[in-house]
Amino acid sequence: MAICPLCNALEYKEYTCPNCKSQLQDYGKAVDYLGPYSAYQDQELLEKVDGLSVHDSEQYCLHLLYCPLCEKQTEITVQLI
Repeated sequence: MAICPLCNALEYKEYTCPNCKSQLQDYGKAVDYLGPYSAYQDQELLEKVDGLSVHDSEQYCLHLLYCPLCEKQTEITVQLI
C-alpha cells in the first residue's frame, strides 16, 4: 500500500499561490474536510468521494492548500510513494 509523503511527514514542500505568489499553507488531505467524522471513515470510501478516479486514488493524495494573504484555496495531487 502506497503512502502520502506529506501526510506522513516524509517530505516537506513549499507551494506558491497562483494568485498572489505568496507561500501556501498545506491543510492536509482534502477528504478530511468532508465532514466531522471523515478523518475516521474507511479510506476506500473516502477515495471514492475525493474526485479522483479509482486509478488516481491509488497513486495520488489530494491536498488542500490555503493562501492566508488572498484567502484563496486550491487543491493539489501529491504522488504516493
